[in-house]
Parts: sequence; C-alpha cells; structure tokens
Amino acid sequence: MRVALVSFFDSSRFAEFPITHALSAMRLGAFLRQRHPEWQVRLRAFDERDWSAPAAAAALRAEGFDVVGLPAYIWTLERTRQLTAELSGGPRPPLVVVGGPETRAMPYPQGWPEQTVFAMGQGEEPLTWLCEQRVADPSFTGLNLANGLAQPLYSAIRERRDAYRHAVPDRRDRRLPHGVELFGPAFDEMLVGDPVDTDFTWYETARGCIYDCSFCGHNTLPFFATFDTDFVRNEIANMRARGIRRLFLIDPILGGKAARGKEILRMFRDLAPEIALNAYMRPEFLDDEFVDLLVESHIEELLMGLQTTNPSVPKHVRGNHFGKIMKYVPYLTARGIPWRAELIVGLPGDDMAGLRESLRFTVEELRPWSVHSYHLTAIPETKLFDLLDRTDDDIWIKADEKLRVVSASSYNERELRDMLVYAGAVTSLHAHLREQGVFDTPFEELDDRVARILSDPANRAARSTFLRMGQDAGRAVWAAYGAPAS
Repeated sequence: MRVALVSFFDSSRFAEFPITHALSAMRLGAFLRQRHPEWQVRLRAFDERDWSAPAAAAALRAEGFDVVGLPAYIWTLERTRQLTAELSGGPRPPLVVVGGPETRAMPYPQGWPEQTVFAMGQGEEPLTWLCEQRVADPSFTGLNLANGLAQPLYSAIRERRDAYRHAVPDRRDRRLPHGVELFGPAFDEMLVGDPVDTDFTWYETARGCIYDCSFCGHNTLPFFATFDTDFVRNEIANMRARGIRRLFLIDPILGGKAARGKEILRMFRDLAPEIALNAYMRPEFLDDEFVDLLVESHIEELLMGLQTTNPSVPKHVRGNHFGKIMKYVPYLTARGIPWRAELIVGLPGDDMAGLRESLRFTVEELRPWSVHSYHLTAIPETKLFDLLDRTDDDIWIKADEKLRVVSASSYNERELRDMLVYAGAVTSLHAHLREQGVFDTPFEELDDRVARILSDPANRAARSTFLRMGQDAGRAVWAAYGAPAS
C-alpha cells in the first residue's frame, strides 16, 4: 500500500514560512505510520506559484500511489478539486480522499468526480479505515460507501447528512490521535522523495479551544484536546536534533490552558532553548508566573487577538477581559517580550469610528511591538457564519464567494472598503516607524499622516496596497512616500 498526503505551499512566503509540508499532512502520515508501519506513506507538496493540476497528477501517478489525501481549506479547495479531477481519469486511478474544514459545508457535488471520498472532522481514524478498505479491495472507491456506515465519510453514493453524526468526537476522549513522533526516524521515511530542508516548522500540542469566539474556526472541534506531555517532550527533542530553530505553534492558545501553557514553555526553555517560538496567547492566561516564563523563553513573537474594543460588536463575537488586558499586556514589550496585537476589520456592529478607537487603544494603551489587521472571513459552522444574509435581523453580514465579509448591519460595502484601507495604512505605518527605530508614536500623529496620504489623489495606488493589508507592501509604500522617522 502506497499513500500520498499532499500539501500546497506558496514559495513567495518562504521568507516568513520556509516549509513545504502542512502540519495536517505530517500528523495524518505519522498516524498511518504508527498504525501500519508496513505501508509506504509519503508526503508530497506542490507550489502554488507554478501550479499545474495535470503536472501534479502525472507526478503522483508516476509513483503509483494507491491512496492520495488532499486538503480542503478555503485557500486550497479549488486546486484540490482540479487535482482530484485529473487523478480520477485513466486506468486504475488512486482512491482520492479529501479532508479538512471545508468538507462540512462546501458546495457539493458540483465539479467533483463521483468516486471521490470526503472526510469530516479529525481525519486520522477515517483515513486509516479507508486505506484498509483499499488494501482489502484494490477497486474500492467512494462508490462503495454505504449509508449507515459508522464513519464521518460521504461520497456520491452516501449523503453528507448521513455522515454528520459521526463527525463529532467523543467528548470523553480528550487525548488526540497519536502517531509516530514528528521528526523521528519513522517520520523521516515519509519524506523520501520530498525532504524537509529548513530550520522552520509548524507545530501543535493541542486542538480546540476553551473559549467560544463566534468567528473562530478552532471551535469546529467542540472541545479542548491534547497530545501527551511526554510525547510533546520527545518531539521537541527531535526538532532540536533535526536543526529546527524556529516554529509556529498553532495551538489556538499556547498549551490550551494556562497551566499547560506554562508546562509547554518550560519544556522548550529546558530542552530546546535555541528554538524561537511564535505562538497565540490570550491575556486571560497571563499572571506573574506566566509573564516570567515568557521572559525566560525564546519568544520570537507572541500573537494576541484583541479583535475590537467596540462595545457595539456582540459579546458572542469576542468577549475581552479588559481588567486582565490592562494589568499585564501593556508591560510585555517593556519586559522584552515581542508581541503582536491582532484586530479584525468588518465585525458586525463595528464601523469606522469603532475601528479608529480600537487602533488608538491598541497603539497608545497596550503598546504592542506590532499591530496587524485582518479582513473578516465567515468560516462555515461558526456562529458568525449563521449571520450570513439574515438581513431581517438586527445583526447580519454578507460575504463574497470566498466568504470574505463585504457588508454588515453597521456598514455598507464602500464603508468597509474605507475601513480596510485605513487599517492597512495605520498598521503598516506603525510597522514602518518601528523599523526606523521610532517607538511610541502618538496615535493622533499616525492618524494625521494616514489622512494626508489617503487624501492625496496622486496616491490611489497606495490605497489599493493598504486595502490588501499586507505589511511588507504597506511599509514599502510608506518608505517611498517618505514618512518621517521622527
């Protein structure tokens, strides 16, 4: 049995994330290797920059894979559909399994070959089951699935609604599926033909979240679950030995809970102090001990989502504990902890005045190392997604084909565009000044400089750049514009 787990990557982002394989593919492959060490499991990755579905399909066919696993995220779904169509032609095509968050709510069956299998929820167990069926019957496809099957799988022959009830994990089992340890000898076998040659990796110690912010996709796992601490400890040792020196910890919050977050930090501090960490944090987790551990740890950047301070945004979208925020957060930068404040543009109930106040509060009172803003996306199966097109209600949103919000009960399309441009301009100016060694610029001064560049008709191209809210491009605009460094 030969199994390929496919990832897509963007080589233009290698300066930030220099790795080709997705963590989801690594974890799925590691689980298959643990269950069936006799199988040949391989990780394969394709660059979005020169993407060709026929070329990718030809490469996979040439290796004779029996099963090919493909990712279903908003940003990968169209490439996955194209590759599935290419792989499904010809004699003895592989069994194609598509898994990821989008399988729960994406349009179906338009454009998908009928023999394709779709997996919902965590994929380790259902993917293993499918591979076992293919071993027993080399002609097995999605057309062999039956209604009543106790697996979160669907296809042209089995309706998605029949599989839904099997997609929710047992709440009593808070232990995540464990495979072979990442970056150990068994893991390295999966890289034959497509090695990892980098000092960076994605990593996780937990899934799910103890909070229920209604915009967040992490809540599609409806509880908090973890990998064993001994297992994590061994993987940290593997990464250090392998030469990993930077990682992005994708836990929804570092460690998942405050006590476990402290334990994870101690592991990295004691076992791999060379590895620089990027991780998510909530201010509610912070206390004196946690802050001291962050100071002792090798933190490259700590990311904290403030999202908004606007009281008109419903509490179910994001409830912040401002007492905790003001007790610890403003002092993190002063203690040498580089941290990023993250805001979301387009939350229902927000408007330009609310966005300006969120940015002012963040810059002047929290004093982060950097500020980033993001365009709100309505993620399927979140509470926020349920607000789509409910224009008869008091709170509603509308979104485009990529589920990016375009208007809401508190702003129209033109107003949202102005909000996105403004947020992109302020955050990139803040970053530009930091790059020049200028700190603690008053918000009034940032606001004034932004107003000047946006009011100049000669700067229409700058507006388009700020609209996309990319900080590298935004900083380049400010550098060319000649934003003074003091």
